[in-house]
Amino acid sequence: MAVAKHGAEATGVATGARVRSGVRVGRTYLAKTIMTAALVAALLLGLGAVLVGFGANPHNVLVSGLTRAGNWLAGPFGDLFTFADHTKQVLVDWVIAAVAYLAVGGVLSRLIRP
Repeated sequence: MAVAKHGAEATGVATGARVRSGVRVGRTYLAKTIMTAALVAALLLGLGAVLVGFGANPHNVLVSGLTRAGNWLAGPFGDLFTFADHTKQVLVDWVIAAVAYLAVGGVLSRLIRP
């Protein structure tokens, strides 16, 4: 025989369901934000690598901004491998950094998402 829930007990159940739903939505948004940040970082590194690889004018405002952002994002991965050619050095460092950001962002996103 089923007993209907009344009053405070029914309200508590409904409130708990709303809280769980809110937490689920929050975790989903956080996971999407982390993955979006990783994608933006990889996109900046990739675009900067293309510009450096093709020998874009380093005095251009757009190129210098992307190069500064790329150097900052790839900082922890700098000189992982060393090459005599600066362009090759930048390309390798930035590609490794982009792949690392995507991998870590993907793993964190999967762990957080409900």
